[in-house]
Amino acid sequence: MAETNKPEEEDQQEGVKDPGSYNFQKIMDDFYKYEPTEDDAEGRSYKMGLAGDMISKGFDSDLSEKMAYTQAGISKDMMSQQADLDLRNQSEAREQEFGYGMQSMGAQFEHQNNFANSQYDRDVGMLAATGEQDRKNITAAGQENRLGEIVKGEQSRLNIGSQGQQDRQNITTQGNVDVSKIGAQGTEDRANISTQQIMQSAREQANIGAQGTQDRANITTQQQAQSDRETENIRVQGDSDRQSIQTQQSSQGERERGNISTQGSEDRQSIGAQGEQDRLKIGAQGDDNRQTMEKEDELVAKKSTRQQARSRSLARAF
Repeated sequence: MAETNKPEEEDQQEGVKDPGSYNFQKIMDDFYKYEPTEDDAEGRSYKMGLAGDMISKGFDSDLSEKMAYTQAGISKDMMSQQADLDLRNQSEAREQEFGYGMQSMGAQFEHQNNFANSQYDRDVGMLAATGEQDRKNITAAGQENRLGEIVKGEQSRLNIGSQGQQDRQNITTQGNVDVSKIGAQGTEDRANISTQQIMQSAREQANIGAQGTQDRANITTQQQAQSDRETENIRVQGDSDRQSIQTQQSSQGERERGNISTQGSEDRQSIGAQGEQDRLKIGAQGDDNRQTMEKEDELVAKKSTRQQARSRSLARAF
């Protein structure tokens, strides 16, 4: 195939910023615009071969599309037939299953009904026998209970009579003893109360007089001692407070002046160190930025060079 690319077209192509994926549009335009001459057998053969290949692929595509529609129709008919057969099979199976189920339920109901009737007859017979035995047991128990209650009542009446006689004798004897004890105790209690009242009255009067004298003396002494103590405490507290205030003010002033001086020195050192660190960071950041920009420019230049070389190579190939 003769080379149709010209230097002017190469120069124009180099000026394109983004020619696309392998400059495919330019290659396709050059190929369709290319008209081989009579002596260019290779060019005519290539273009006729490409045309024949396109016709063959179009024909194959049409046959594939028709075959796909044909197969889709056959598959649809087969699926419809299969669905119809499946529906018939399931309907027949479900009908038979329903019949078997109804027959089974009928047989089960018949057996359960017969069993219930037999159980009812057995239960009635058991209830009749149980009732007869219960009535006999109740009759016998009633007779025994009546005999037992009669004997128990007789014994209770005899015991109550004897117990009542003994209780009346005990109450009479205990009453006589209690009366004599109460009389003697009352006499002693009255004598003790009279003596105790007289002695307690005299003792309380003496105690009240002595306590009053002692309380008055204690109050006078306590008031005088408390007054002297409070006066001395006030004087001592005043002297101590004045000394504490003077010492505290002097110490606080010296401490605050020392803190201010130390804080100022530390602040100046911190500002100087921070400034030095900021200058170092700015310098390092500037170096990094310059190196990054140089590296980006280098990568962009290499990428542009590779793209141009690839475009030239592809253009020459056609």
